[in-house]
Amino acid sequence: MALEHGASFEPDEYLATLVLRHVGDVRDRLALECVSRVWRAVGQIPGVWQSQDLTLSGDVAARLTDARFRQVLRRVGPNLRSMVVNDAPAAFTGEGLGAYAALVDEARRGGAPGVGEGQYGLPRPPAPVFTRLQTLDFARCPGVSSPAVLGLLRALLIDDAPKAERLQRLALAGCDVENKAGIKHSTQT
Repeated sequence: MALEHGASFEPDEYLATLVLRHVGDVRDRLALECVSRVWRAVGQIPGVWQSQDLTLSGDVAARLTDARFRQVLRRVGPNLRSMVVNDAPAAFTGEGLGAYAALVDEARRGGAPGVGEGQYGLPRPPAPVFTRLQTLDFARCPGVSSPAVLGLLRALLIDDAPKAERLQRLALAGCDVENKAGIKHSTQT
């Protein structure tokens, strides 16, 4: 970043991390990662965004793929409370919803701290992911399917969570889902 009189401002990774944590818009965060190698490196650190709300819409959602969605989920961090995706293309299936669960499983198998054997030498039960997630809203995302959403609900351990910690809002307007009887339908807004 060039300043007056030819001076430049290139923060180190520590300062870039602090700045990135205070940028709220996903599009702005992704744009910062395009500025230099330092910003790009900091943007790749899992959990650096420390977001509580993730909203993907407009140009960002129009280019959304499952691979890109997985990258965003890795960066968001454990404090996510709201996930909203509007107007994603049909190529976005939502399979990345289970990506965080896969990362937790990888860490568990790799012997990360706090993972491994539980009481009496028995394996620990799976740790819930997105434990603070209260809103999951996909609008006009025709590629999002039932298996992707069910995979996330299983990863959330929705059946075992106390009522106060459960998902409060699930909206799938304009998504391609199946009901329990297996009858396929598309919800419309």
